[in-house]
Amino acid sequence: MDTGHTTFLFNTLEKYTTIPASEKMKLEKMIQVRNLTKNSFFVRQGEPQSDVAFIEKGMFRVFCLDLSGNEKTMAFRTAGQFLFTYSCSIEKKEVWYSIQALTDSSLLFIPSSDYEKLITQHLCWDLLIKNYMIQLYIEKEDRERSFLLDDAAERYRQFIEKHPDIEQLIPQYYIASYLGISPVSLSRIRSRQK
Repeated sequence: MDTGHTTFLFNTLEKYTTIPASEKMKLEKMIQVRNLTKNSFFVRQGEPQSDVAFIEKGMFRVFCLDLSGNEKTMAFRTAGQFLFTYSCSIEKKEVWYSIQALTDSSLLFIPSSDYEKLITQHLCWDLLIKNYMIQLYIEKEDRERSFLLDDAAERYRQFIEKHPDIEQLIPQYYIASYLGISPVSLSRIRSRQK
């Protein structure tokens, strides 16, 4: 594995916990590179659990289809974040959402079977998962709070503050879906805020 690939990965992992050199070597032997083109899928709704991946380059959206067939955007993921169907993996269920590349992307991944072996071998992996899950929980709680307490204009303002360059990369209707509003409403909000 090219160290150029793993440097960014290990620098990111070290934000969550210290990983011994021996564990890094084990992980390096498992890592594979996967390039995805814009609009291709990491995993589709209804498929079995997926591999564990680290986004080296690119942007993804996590979304599901409601009973009427409308897409509901749940999250966006960018370089330095992970793609993993965590709850589906734990419960051994089909994935209930899709993860789609919004740009040409590069992933570092390990098959879920290798991941399951790796995490049983050293405490650092449990700590990494725990600390990353805490971050995801805070993100989820912040989003729920915003949906309950903020109007759509404030949700949009907060979203753009967190993702300042996103509007140049993805269609507006993905952002509207994430904010829980129609594209027309988003257009009005954008006009007022300019």
